Amino acid sequence: MNSYNLADPIFRCSEDYPDSPAIVFNGQVCSYKELATRGSQIAKYLKQSPNWTIEINTTPRVGILASRNIDACVGLIGACWAGATYIPINPKLPADRILTIFSMCNLTALIVDDEGVKLLTEQVHKNCPNTIIYSGKNPEFKNTYSSIRAGSINTLPDDQIIVPPTPMSKDKVAYIIFTSGTTGTPKGVMVSVGSARQYISTIKEWLDLKESDKVLETCELSFDFSVHNMFSTWKAGASLHILPATMVMNAVKFVQNSELTVWNSVPSLAGMLSQMKILQPKSLQNLRVTVFGGEQLPESTVVSWKAAAPNSKIFNLYGPTEATVFCMSQEIKESIPVTEGRHVVSIGCALPHNEAAILDEQGQRLGNNMQGELAIAGSQLADGYLGMERLTEERFPVIDGKRWYLTGDLAFKDLSGNFHCLGRIDNQIKINGYRIELEEVDAHLRVVCGVDMVCSVALLQADGTAKGIVSFVAHEADEGRIIAALKAKLPSYMVPNQIISLKEMPYNPSGKVNRHALRQILEYRNI
Repeated sequence: MNSYNLADPIFRCSEDYPDSPAIVFNGQVCSYKELATRGSQIAKYLKQSPNWTIEINTTPRVGILASRNIDACVGLIGACWAGATYIPINPKLPADRILTIFSMCNLTALIVDDEGVKLLTEQVHKNCPNTIIYSGKNPEFKNTYSSIRAGSINTLPDDQIIVPPTPMSKDKVAYIIFTSGTTGTPKGVMVSVGSARQYISTIKEWLDLKESDKVLETCELSFDFSVHNMFSTWKAGASLHILPATMVMNAVKFVQNSELTVWNSVPSLAGMLSQMKILQPKSLQNLRVTVFGGEQLPESTVVSWKAAAPNSKIFNLYGPTEATVFCMSQEIKESIPVTEGRHVVSIGCALPHNEAAILDEQGQRLGNNMQGELAIAGSQLADGYLGMERLTEERFPVIDGKRWYLTGDLAFKDLSGNFHCLGRIDNQIKINGYRIELEEVDAHLRVVCGVDMVCSVALLQADGTAKGIVSFVAHEADEGRIIAALKAKLPSYMVPNQIISLKEMPYNPSGKVNRHALRQILEYRNI
């Protein structure tokens, strides 16, 4: 079948086992029947709105200005149900960033939850589409906010009839997720229905997700890891348990109390729990599947995790947003497959329907153990960047008749066929002519400091060139001892000029270490 809707599994589950939980959040349970009913209500309202037209070559775009909760998921599913492209927008973004996304997307409608409604200031409201839908259940929300919004935000009629999701052809855009752009303008990655369907089907089978699973959600909708968490769960007919942002430090207790069976998170969360002694041996015995992704996975984090979750399979998944969430997988069994000299886990091999290669600067394939840029091909590739045709052509070149995505990651393939990611090519710097990979400095820092939460950034001169390295450690650090230990392991030009201790690392909305915030610390301290 060429037509599909991301909401199709929810519709199926609402008929097969309507009372089974689809989402659990803060003690509230949303069954598959309720999710389907509310999603269908939103879809019906959207399709009746004045500016809703579906032409052959266009798809309506619906913004989801909502945090991670049941109402946010309901709004997202409603947009999918209607046959629209959904565009998640994090409510924690600055107003200017939200307005930029609005201007780039030409939204047909906007769906908001309680957090999203709060952001509809006069300036934001003027730039909103005409149709704004409130996906929550608070009957008092209209009286809570200023009169400029009165009458312009719509609550939904109580319609219990569930109509099937609108079929979408595989070439339609399922969602657009915005990532940071090097020019300061966010990049909207457009992922087709066909690519999303391929990933969801592949990963559900790869991880052997079951109807009985209880799955952890740790991500905001604007981080594409959420696509994995939500849709692979609902494809299996399982339940998604959303970890409130205020309970991150209690994640282990949350998993225990909810008797979860599947863990999904960036490695930083596990590293932080381990460092704070929250992750204890056998504390997560009910887990049967663990998925780490989004950043490099330190070996030490895996050691702690294997002790805490002895009954869990562990997968290190790799993938850029442009290849639809994850496209490579490394299962960790008895021994830990580590990248030599880096103390991080390899990224394994391409998932089914994907292909990986190491290319040089001319786009030629490199042999085993030769470092180059990691490129991805296959049926999961995104369509490209919204309104950025030139960048799309640059990053998605056709080589020997096949379309590839150039990831910007430095990597190599070993003799056994496993791939190893060495970090971002743009995290390479030159000092006095020497090329340095900051991730390599971090790898040695972890060993010397005995903690996972470390990050190195370039110390820049006025002309923007690097003159040194500053390393941050989320722990009380003895700078003299650390630098002396690094001098015994690294060439002098790779040894940080300074070590800065932090109580905790700054993280971006995706849960990854925020390098921009670290550079701002340097500016604030005039370093």
